[in-house]
Amino acid sequence: MAPFSPDIYATPQVGKLLADEARALAPLLARCTGEHGLHLTAAAQGEPPAIPLLGHWATLRVSGAALGGDVRASGLEALPFADEAFGVVLLRHALETTARQDNLLDEAIRVLAPGGMLAITGIHPLGLWSPWVAKQSRGVRPRLTWPWWWSQRLVRDEFELSMPRRVGSAWPRAGGAAVGESLVGGGYMLVARKKRPAAVPLRPRVAAVPAPIPGTLASSARRNARESIT
Repeated sequence: MAPFSPDIYATPQVGKLLADEARALAPLLARCTGEHGLHLTAAAQGEPPAIPLLGHWATLRVSGAALGGDVRASGLEALPFADEAFGVVLLRHALETTARQDNLLDEAIRVLAPGGMLAITGIHPLGLWSPWVAKQSRGVRPRLTWPWWWSQRLVRDEFELSMPRRVGSAWPRAGGAAVGESLVGGGYMLVARKKRPAAVPLRPRVAAVPAPIPGTLASSARRNARESIT
């Protein structure tokens, strides 16, 4: 059995799973554009994927009630970014380690620009990885969640959602050949695009017509008046 690690996201097993996820995500994210992307990760040394059309990444490590990395902040408060600031938001196992899962997803949606891509990865609770996580973890244990939870949430928020996919090897292993999508993979990923707001039809504006000045008549009205007198 592999020696115990106080941080399972620093183990070779999870490191290989992260690499498998990155390979599976690469073609899905290749066309993402924008000046900035946000990388929320549970791994201290996790690197964001290289996206040719994306400018820069901001990386935050999510650990309980704390955020570290490029910005240090509280995980119990709003992310320190403006609304719709990022063209891509990638949550790599971040929902497993945050103190407030729903709050972090809310914030990820808030800072994602319309038309931007949101990607979520995690360890699937059904399979051989779940007991391994339980044995490896000491103290605070990662909260493994079903991908359909996040799928339902994103559909409710009117995202264009692709079906969740299983990735990686069926059991924790530190080496071996690269594994992409698999029916029994230990990890999962789902990718969704934030819909752009529908165009709101404008009501025609009624032009104001100035009223005639009291005591004056239009030329035709004056002519008709003279003819009636004569």
